[in-house]
Amino acid sequence: MPSSYKNIIFTKHALERMNKRSISQDKIWQVINHPDKTFNEGSNNKGASKKFIKETGDRKYQVIATYLPNENKYLVISTWVRGEDDKQGIVWTLITLPFKIIWWIVKKLFSK
Repeated sequence: MPSSYKNIIFTKHALERMNKRSISQDKIWQVINHPDKTFNEGSNNKGASKKFIKETGDRKYQVIATYLPNENKYLVISTWVRGEDDKQGIVWTLITLPFKIIWWIVKKLFSK
């Protein structure tokens, strides 16, 4: 995924979170440019950051970004979808699978 899109620059952290959370760069652009709500989040070494919130369908997107006036762009620091967990990696899924199977068997045995 490229580290910039239209008037947005993404941090490495933001790109990782977008990938884990199945959020497209275009969706982040929509949230920043047409938010339902915005909140001041404080300041960092780049300037004042804001939280942008937009609900589309059944997903409530949240983006933390700082406006960079010299570049006329937003720097996206992080992003997530409210109420959703990150996708688990394949390694973690394989490690936990035996425990999930055992737990399922135990629940079936004791439910009878």
